[in-house]
Amino acid sequence: MTESGLDHLVYATPDLDDAVDALSKLLGAPIEPGGSHPGWGTHNALFSLGASTYFEIIGPDPQQPDPPGPRPFAIDHLEEGRLVTWAFRHPDPESAREVLIDLDIRLGPVRSKNRTRPDGTSLSWKLTEPEPLVEGGVIPFLIDWGSTPHPSSLMPSSCNLVRLAGRHPDPDRLRPALDALGPDVSVSVGPAPGLTALLRTPRGEIELT
Repeated sequence: MTESGLDHLVYATPDLDDAVDALSKLLGAPIEPGGSHPGWGTHNALFSLGASTYFEIIGPDPQQPDPPGPRPFAIDHLEEGRLVTWAFRHPDPESAREVLIDLDIRLGPVRSKNRTRPDGTSLSWKLTEPEPLVEGGVIPFLIDWGSTPHPSSLMPSSCNLVRLAGRHPDPDRLRPALDALGPDVSVSVGPAPGLTALLRTPRGEIELT
C-alpha cells in the first residue's frame, strides 16, 4: 500500500491535445495518454513527478456525450489551461473526510471511478467528488488507489516536483485542515485562491500556475 501524501497535481484545460502539446514543449518532457473517465465526459494525459506523485492534464473528451452535470475541475468554464487543484492520497478517504468536516472543510462524497489505459490496463480508485473545487482548489480532494498500481509507476519520469504552494485570502482558516492531512504545502495570503507548482524539468526549473 502506498503511504499517505501528495498524490498528484491537476491541470485542467478546455482542449487536452493543445495543452499536452504546449506543456511537452515547455517542459521538454514526454507526456503519455491516460484514458477516458466514463460519466465525467473527460480524458487525461499524465507524466510522473517522481515516486508516487504525478501530473495530470485533463480536458473534455470529444468521444463521450456531454455528462449530466458539470465536468469536474471547473473545466466547462475554462478559457485556457491552468493548475486547478491537487489530490491527497489517503487509505481511508471516508474517515479523513469526516476529520475535515469537523474542521469546517466540506469535501464532496466519496465515489468510485475507473478508467482503462491505452495498453488495456484497468485502473480503479476511490475519491472525494472534486466538483466544486474546495476553497478554490487550495484544499485537495482525497484519493485511494486500493490495490491498483499507482499511476506514477506506469508512466514516463523526467520531471520532479520541487514545491507546491497555495495562496488564499484567509490562509489561517485553511491551515488546521492541511495540518490534519499532514502535507508539506505552504499557503500564503493572496487576493484569490490559487496554486503554484515548481517543477524540475529537462529544461530547468519551471513554475506552473
